[in-house]
Amino acid sequence: MNTELLGIYLNDHLAGATASAELARRISRTHPELRVLADDVEADRKELLDFMREVGVESRPHKEALGWLAEKAGRLKLNGRLLGRSPLSDVLELEGIRVAIESKSALWRTLRRLGSFDETRLERLATRAEGQAELVDQYRLRLAPQTFNSPTVSGVDVERTFTVASSPEGVAEYLRDFSRAEQWDPGTVSCTRLDDGPVEVGSRWRNVSTFLGRKTELVYELTRDDAKGLQFVGRNDTATSTDDISISAGPEPGTARIAYHAHVEFNGLAKYGAPVAKLALEKLGNDTEKNLVRVLGPVS
Repeated sequence: MNTELLGIYLNDHLAGATASAELARRISRTHPELRVLADDVEADRKELLDFMREVGVESRPHKEALGWLAEKAGRLKLNGRLLGRSPLSDVLELEGIRVAIESKSALWRTLRRLGSFDETRLERLATRAEGQAELVDQYRLRLAPQTFNSPTVSGVDVERTFTVASSPEGVAEYLRDFSRAEQWDPGTVSCTRLDDGPVEVGSRWRNVSTFLGRKTELVYELTRDDAKGLQFVGRNDTATSTDDISISAGPEPGTARIAYHAHVEFNGLAKYGAPVAKLALEKLGNDTEKNLVRVLGPVS
């Protein structure tokens, strides 16, 4: 066997595996329910490294680095938005990971033909790749009609995904009452309930906060409360702020994974301040994550 050519071939696929692992992690931050896909793609990358060690092929760090950089560069693709994510981002990223899975399937088939690797192991990996492809196609084809039928919008987005030492039910119960934003939102000065009774969809709060050195007031409404999480929408004459909070079971019992996505849509002349607002919102996103981890419990 020509180990030199095999080494080039396997390192090229390793670069692709590194890029697809990064992409899968990025997708899972937007869609926490696809975290299992990200875990499987990373596991496949490690399987490839095992095969390389079996035949004495050394990994070439510069090629792995190129794969990592290729995924980062891919984030610069045009998606119809100057700042933040677009609905088109989901479709393009899922298509990208779908192509990567097909390339990986071709790799496993090629290695089986060589006859120098564990046949049963390669068959298992090929079957897993088929399952990954079906899962990605399911999400991709479901999102495509929503994407191309969605209205044209602009604005800025901030996303954070993290794990806390509270149950998903406990997290939902705590965050459902938006008046508690005083405890975890670093910009909130006060947040007061505007209606009475149990907190439910339609409940409203007056939120007074500071942003870019100025005090601003929005009226927030709980617009979604279901098994997947919560959504709050705040409005005033200048902006509409939408907080989507997805809540799922964490990796360990008694923990929860929170995917926090804030989208701010500016109105009128305020749109011209979007680039500055993006920088400020990124810092707020970092501080919000730290505060939520503090109040809901850090994972040791």
